[in-house]
This record gives sequence, structure tokens and C-alpha cells, in this order.
Amino acid sequence: QKVRHHGEQIDMEATLTVTKQTGLGRFRIDGFSGLYRKKGEPVSSGPVIEIGDAKWEILVYPAGNERCKDGWIRVSVRCVSGQRVVRAVYSVAVLNNAGEVKHRLEEETTFTSGDGWGFDNFIRQERLMDRSKGFSDDVVIFEASVTVLGQEDFKLQSMSPEPRCASAPSDDLSSDLRVLWDSGQHSDLSLEVDGTRLNVHSSILSSRSQVFARMLASDMTEAKTRVIKIVDVNLDIIRLLCEYIYTGTLHEQPWENLETAGALLQAAAKYQVNGLVRWCSDKISTSLVVETVAEWLVLASQIGQQAETLKSKCLQLAAANLSEVQATDGWQRFMKNPRVVSEVAPQLFQVISPPHPKKRPRRAQAQGERDKAG
Repeated sequence: QKVRHHGEQIDMEATLTVTKQTGLGRFRIDGFSGLYRKKGEPVSSGPVIEIGDAKWEILVYPAGNERCKDGWIRVSVRCVSGQRVVRAVYSVAVLNNAGEVKHRLEEETTFTSGDGWGFDNFIRQERLMDRSKGFSDDVVIFEASVTVLGQEDFKLQSMSPEPRCASAPSDDLSSDLRVLWDSGQHSDLSLEVDGTRLNVHSSILSSRSQVFARMLASDMTEAKTRVIKIVDVNLDIIRLLCEYIYTGTLHEQPWENLETAGALLQAAAKYQVNGLVRWCSDKISTSLVVETVAEWLVLASQIGQQAETLKSKCLQLAAANLSEVQATDGWQRFMKNPRVVSEVAPQLFQVISPPHPKKRPRRAQAQGERDKAG
């Protein structure tokens, strides 16, 4: 597009960026055993997730609803405000008092304001009282995440070159930030992992990870105590994650050990360090083998667009060796994940035998039962 300003022609460029955004919220219930609600009656967290103009709440049905078995609870996520229909992947999980995830389910669906989706027979009430599972002091924490797909950001800007400011070489910046990471000097936050505390800087973590940013910009416990307890990622992986967050690279290359590489990929995806997700995905995709390709395919599908390279390579290898792949334990676990199967199976069949042009199959309906606004 071209416009004129005081007789001068200015070239303009329009950019439409389509992304996905994730929100995370928690609902802590102290004295859970004393919480009473009739069957079909929920207790609400109030809005704890916000993405754009949309907000979501967590609904817990302590006595379940009419579709639940006796002794089981229902947990759901409801959109309480929003101006448009959004397509999203949502999950609900239950955590013990130590912050350990004990049960988690997810699926993809569409939300409009007032819509809620969730899971009947989510977990037995008695499991939430099991001290051997870490449920102590009668505390239960419910966690929900919503990833809105297809977020659109439109920008119009001049194509005229702007004067550039002199800047320090990027290598110097990376080296200086590595010194800051190694020394922990002037840190204002700690990551507690495997009994060890790592001294870090909240501004750096928040600028590089939306998950850390949400933790530190809310009334969550982490923002008040300045300590983030991490229980589902080991110390070595967190060190690698932080090294990348600070420097954009890694001194030690973990790719030779695929178990380490996979754990790092999952940690990068969990904390939304997208550059590291793509790097791990690209590296792992060069070392795929038939015995484990199905497991990588499931993981890549769950992560989404950032792991597209890994997913594409997995599909190619699986298609070329389908009978051998189907005999692996990873394939059996893959078949037990209906959401991933519904997404990946058509893509796998297209790689095996590209079809003639025809209508695409309809997406499978969401499996969760819907909550009615009321």
C-alpha cells in the first residue's frame, strides 16, 4: 500500500500475525473435606485466566453432576466474558499441597461467553484425601490452562528504512548475561528444585517466558514469597532451561541423550520458551528411530506449532515403517490418546497415500461434556 504525506510517497506494509496464547490459573481449596454442595452444584474460582478480552473460571462440582458416578467429582472451565467465538485447547489438573500434578486431562473445543467445558468423573473424592499421594492438611489445588488458537494481530507500518542505533555485538550481550546467570548477582527470585535453590532475576524470566510472567504478575504464592517451587522437572533440566533463557544458547549440547533432550523439550514447552522448543524439535528430529517415533509424535502433537518440524519428521518415519511402528509400546500409548489420534491419523494416512483432491473430513467433536451458562 502507498500513501502520500505532504507530497512525499510513503510505502506501507500490512502484517497479519496468527499466534496462540496460553493462560494459566489455579483454584486452591483449604478444608476441602468440609466443602458441601448438592449434586450438580459447583463452587467457582471466579475469573482466574485472562486472554485478550476473554476470561475463564474454574468450576468444581464436589458431588459431581447427574452424569457422574457416586463419589466422583466434576471439574470444568467456563468462559465468563468474551466478544467472539474462540477455538482453544484447555486442560484441568489436580495438584497436591506440594504442587505435584496428580491427574490431568485436556481436549480441544470452541468457547463463547457463557460456555463451559469439562470432565465428568474427573477424580474420586477419596483420592483427594490420600496422604500417600501428598494430599495433606486437607488442601486441594485445581489448575486449568486455556490455549487460544488462531489469535490475530494486525499491524500497518511504514516500509521506509529507519536509522539504526549503534548496539553492542550480540556475543557480548550473551556473555554478560551468562555471567549474570552463573553468579546470581542482584537476584530477586529463587527457583526451588530438588532441594536446591537457584538464584535468578524475575525481569529476565518474565521477559522470556509468559508462564513465569503470569506467576510473578499475579497474586499467586510465587509472587509473594519470591520462590517458585518446581516439582515435575529435575534440577539439570531447569539449569539448561535457565541457561537458554539468559543466553539464547547452551554450552553443553544435550541432543546425544534423547531422554535429556525430550525432558528439555517438555520443560521448554511448559514454560513457553518457544525458541528452545523449536531448537529441541529440530535437533531431535535428526535422531529419530522406529522404536520411539510414536512417543515423539504424541509429544510433538501436544506441543503444537512450535514442534512442527519434529511432528513432520515423525509422520514421515512412521509412514515409511508403519508395521514396525505399530508393534512398539509407544504406538499402543499413542492409540490410547483419542485427541492426538483424531488429529494425527488423517495426516499419517495422507503421508502414506496422498489422496486425490476431495472434501476434508470433519474434525471430531470435543469429548468433554458442556456446562450450560446459568
